[in-house]
Amino acid sequence: MPSSGSTTVLVADPSGAVVGALRPMLTEHGGYEVLHARSTNEIDELVVSGVGGLIAMVSLRFDGETPGIIRKLRTGGWARVIALTSRAEIAPVVEAVQAGATGVLRVACLEPDPPPATTLSDRELQVVRLVADGRSNKDIGVHLSLSALTVKNHLARIGRKMGTGDRANIVAIACRGGLIPELVPIQQQ
Repeated sequence: MPSSGSTTVLVADPSGAVVGALRPMLTEHGGYEVLHARSTNEIDELVVSGVGGLIAMVSLRFDGETPGIIRKLRTGGWARVIALTSRAEIAPVVEAVQAGATGVLRVACLEPDPPPATTLSDRELQVVRLVADGRSNKDIGVHLSLSALTVKNHLARIGRKMGTGDRANIVAIACRGGLIPELVPIQQQ
């Protein structure tokens, strides 16, 4: 077991993907000793044995256990505990901060969200494209032979899949995901 010290960084991640991506940066560029814990048992062992260090980074992939892990590390002597997330989910981040995380780092490249094209149905794609055209729910419904309420329900499902309920954000995500062509602003004359 490595000794505790100001050059030790703990990366707690059940999958190993986070430590695999961060270790080269931390060791080669920062000169830090990197510890990896895959389970709460390994974290408990570190805390009980008195291992401490500069920063503990805890993945939110521990699901419901992450707040408890953060509290253990804070009481175990880790002054800085950073919550690592790869998604734009707010509830786990709020729980991590409430548990004592001193910061949050979004590491988007580690677990990319599936492209919207793989998660949206054909009908949902039609709705998104019509939203991008600036149509109202009523107009979309007329165009697709649906009620305005059905269009609203489609948009709610699309919003859940894309992580936003805002029509402009849905269109922006669809553009970035290649579902619809990039929008070119109309030049005023």
